[in-house]
Amino acid sequence: MIESSDHREKTNGTRSKMIFFLETIHEHALAIDFAMFVVIWIVQVIVYPSFLFLEPKSFQEWHTCYCGRISYFVLPLMIMQVLETVSSCFFVGTESEWFRLAGVLLAWMVTFLHSAPLHKKLSLNGKVDGDIKSLLRGNLLRSITWTLVFFVSFWNY
Repeated sequence: MIESSDHREKTNGTRSKMIFFLETIHEHALAIDFAMFVVIWIVQVIVYPSFLFLEPKSFQEWHTCYCGRISYFVLPLMIMQVLETVSSCFFVGTESEWFRLAGVLLAWMVTFLHSAPLHKKLSLNGKVDGDIKSLLRGNLLRSITWTLVFFVSFWNY
């Protein structure tokens, strides 16, 4: 198959932009991992425990508002972190990069298999102390995991 020079230039331009993006997030991996470390511990130590003290009548409204607002901070960090760890495994490939990827994937699994369903349940049903305590227990695993990811990132720096 013969490629036109226009197609090659577009492909190379797109590839260059992607490489630039991956290099940029790789250069900022420590900052991204640190941000996740800080956010997750604020949630573990301050936000989730405060759910237990909210009045049941205002809980549902506040919880729904919280979920919407926190996602603006957490989702971009999570997406950048997973892109960075996957690309680091591909381009760098050290054991510590694979460990970071495993940690990030574990945190994602807990997030989407445990925490997100509990948040949905709390948004729909309102305040249930048992669900909040379950959220805290699951988040402790995420907190420890993202702490280890940050420590490995710091060690690699």
